Amino acid sequence: MEKSAVSIKSRSLNLNYIKISRYIDFNTMMFMVMGFLLSRSMLIGSIAPLGIAFFLYVSKVERYKIPVFISTLLGILLSTNSMSYILKYSLCLIIFMVINKTIKQINSVWKIALIGAFVLLPISIGQALLSNKYLYDIVVAIMESSIMFIGVYIFSYGIGMIVNTNNKIAVNVEEAISISLLVTFSIMGIGELSIMGVSIRIVLSTMLILIASILGGASMGATSGVIVGIAFIINNITSGIYMGIFSFAGLISGAFNKINKYFCILGYILSWMMLYAYNSGVGSSLNQLRDILIASLIVIVLPEKFFSRIERIIKTNITTNEVVYDYINRSKNMANSRLMNMNKAYNSLADTFDQIREREKVVDQRDIASIIDMIHNDQCKDCSMRRRCWDLKFNHTYTLMNEILEKLEENGEITCNHISEEFIKECIKPESVVKASNYYYKLFALDYNWNLRFSESRRLIANQIRSMSKAIEDLSQDLETNVILDLEKENEIQDYLERNNITVDKVNYITKDNDDFEIKIEKKTCSSGCMCEDKILKVLSDFMGEDISAQKTGCKSLGGKCKVTLSKSQNFKVITDVASMSKDGHILCGDNYTHMDINDSKYMVAISDGMGKGTKAYEESSITIDILEKMMDAKIDDEIIINTINNMLLLKSSDEMFSTLDLGIIDLKKGMLETIKMGACSTYIKRDVDDVDLISSSSLPVGILSDIKLDRKTVKINKGDYIIMVSDGILDAGKNNNMGDNWLIYFLKSIETTNPKEIANLILDRALEIQNGSVEDDMTVLVSKVCSA
Repeated sequence: MEKSAVSIKSRSLNLNYIKISRYIDFNTMMFMVMGFLLSRSMLIGSIAPLGIAFFLYVSKVERYKIPVFISTLLGILLSTNSMSYILKYSLCLIIFMVINKTIKQINSVWKIALIGAFVLLPISIGQALLSNKYLYDIVVAIMESSIMFIGVYIFSYGIGMIVNTNNKIAVNVEEAISISLLVTFSIMGIGELSIMGVSIRIVLSTMLILIASILGGASMGATSGVIVGIAFIINNITSGIYMGIFSFAGLISGAFNKINKYFCILGYILSWMMLYAYNSGVGSSLNQLRDILIASLIVIVLPEKFFSRIERIIKTNITTNEVVYDYINRSKNMANSRLMNMNKAYNSLADTFDQIREREKVVDQRDIASIIDMIHNDQCKDCSMRRRCWDLKFNHTYTLMNEILEKLEENGEITCNHISEEFIKECIKPESVVKASNYYYKLFALDYNWNLRFSESRRLIANQIRSMSKAIEDLSQDLETNVILDLEKENEIQDYLERNNITVDKVNYITKDNDDFEIKIEKKTCSSGCMCEDKILKVLSDFMGEDISAQKTGCKSLGGKCKVTLSKSQNFKVITDVASMSKDGHILCGDNYTHMDINDSKYMVAISDGMGKGTKAYEESSITIDILEKMMDAKIDDEIIINTINNMLLLKSSDEMFSTLDLGIIDLKKGMLETIKMGACSTYIKRDVDDVDLISSSSLPVGILSDIKLDRKTVKINKGDYIIMVSDGILDAGKNNNMGDNWLIYFLKSIETTNPKEIANLILDRALEIQNGSVEDDMTVLVSKVCSA
């Protein structure tokens, strides 16, 4: 029972806490303090409308209305102002509270500011008419109403930013100035308060400039210095020269914000002392210097969490901008969710294709009645014996017909010798029945064959849909785990390039697993056409502090856009050259090839040989290479790519359509070559010591069988190695002329040149020489030289 009571009591305390937290939070406390101090901040003489201007706009938010009203009224009553001004501002504040419902319905800031000015102006004029210097006071009243209008308008930016700070991506100039004015004039509201002779106002003002300089750089430091200087002048605290001192010191301090806060503070102190000594003399009062040093010490001991909190509010640093990364994460989550939904949908679709029931026999139990009915209508319907066979002895006749169909299922075609003697005795035209049975069975056999083909097509489509589903799943996982955008780094890189006279249109910086990164740059094509391989590499290597290499260069000629992908320097690079010749001088060669950089510092080389010659062979091999290039560039798994090519060739035509595929993927960081062969010739690796390694395979080409098995092999490669890939036209030149399968190995050992283009031409020339100049098949040689990066 006691435990229950304690539980109820605890719950009631929590409820009370929740009720309090609905009205008192960090923003509420901050607005209350600002309202209290702004109402005490006097500008010219006794003019102090900033507190009621602040309340007028804050009161639009219901949860802040009552707390800020109380704090502002308290600030007015406790101010050092004259009683007439205290009564005037208190009356204005009460009027604003009364008309609050009307103010909430107004969305225009300038209209609210106008209401504030029109409420204050008649009350101030009435106050002026009761004074002795009413003409002067009327002018002051007009000035006071103008300040009221300006105050509401300017404060609206800062108040709106604080209220909606979680939804703001960046702070604009108006909001930054508004926040600075709010904080500065709040500090002015402290008045002459001091502790042991140390001016709280000077200490807080200096801290404001230093924090703005540390977080926002020279621009925010100088702006804060100007605003503090203006506030000091308006409040008759210092002369106009101090505005220049504060702004200059803030400018110098902010210039060091890229280093650390200690240099910012040192820059502020030294620049302030220099200008102060120049204007006031070396022997002037050192009280302000003492206050500035105390403020600097406080800023030094402030924890990093404080600076991070302020950065998140004013969003000067992209890395601390939670809204940006929250937006990025939400976008990634939405993309992942849609991709996974697509993955599930495609998997379900593939399962549906797989579950379609296939016929196991040409004629199954469902078809027997149909065939017997067809034979009956064709041969028995007009027969004189029909009544005896089908009316009087239906079951017996049906059984005999069923036996005929079973014989058909066994033999495919029957004669009278295959049927029972009993049927021949009872039927007056058995030959006609057998002939009709064969005819209708062949119709069902043809239908069965088409069903088999449709079934195979459905299975191929199901496999392709499942491959698409797997590719979507891989993309989703890659998006979720590997790719992290760094917006701050992008800005730093772009600034660094600009400082080195390199103008770019766009920079993308992506961090990956294992401390890897990728920089993608888009720019106008340079006049020399080689800036990517020269100046940009040098500049970004200096910036990143490590060697960087250009993976992809998207410009080879002048004009248009250049796109370059940069990453950590690779250990190797590959130079590829090709020599090719078509059979019988055909314009279109049945061999197609490609060599290109792909993702993750890898390089792809591939040859595809289409079946036959001329246009048909060219179409087969070009389809293979085209799909391979596009899907590799899209970072799709190579097994999915080859399955897709295989399905495409199987489904594209009713005729046989296949092509070989010889694929090599070179890891430029690890120095590894992975080969995938589908009916392709051997790959030769000519080592630096004149040894030749052979990578062979016995797999079938793509486009023959629906189920394929990849033949993968991986070997180590080194600097100075040559990777030679050939089509079957090259090797067949030796086979067909009594030189065996390995003639190319012996020829490679004899080659002395180190130029890959020359090696390719020498191999092609030797194949032609063996064939006495006649080309019996399309011939292609692709030579890749492995070099140090």
